[in-house]
Amino acid sequence: MSKSGLRHFGLVHSPIAWALATQLGQVTPYIDCRQNVSWTAVSCGILLLISVGGIVASRMASTGTARTERFIVDGGFLLSSAFVFALLLQGAASMLLDPCQR
Repeated sequence: MSKSGLRHFGLVHSPIAWALATQLGQVTPYIDCRQNVSWTAVSCGILLLISVGGIVASRMASTGTARTERFIVDGGFLLSSAFVFALLLQGAASMLLDPCQR
């Protein structure tokens, strides 16, 4: 991936991963209850790894950049960090709460 793509990875992929986890969190508890498998936690974990990849990619692209590019890289790092925290909380909630209780 080019360095330009790495700069924008944190800005784009982390919010998309969080949005997917939120949408899957609405559907997968019904599947979890029927099959007794925690697909919600698995999907949240995979999307969490994608979001952590946004943090790593933002840090890798931060070497030798101009001021405006540095602002984009740091913004991507902070945004990815916030979405990693949100995905951690979603994953913890999916593991702690029973999907069959309504």
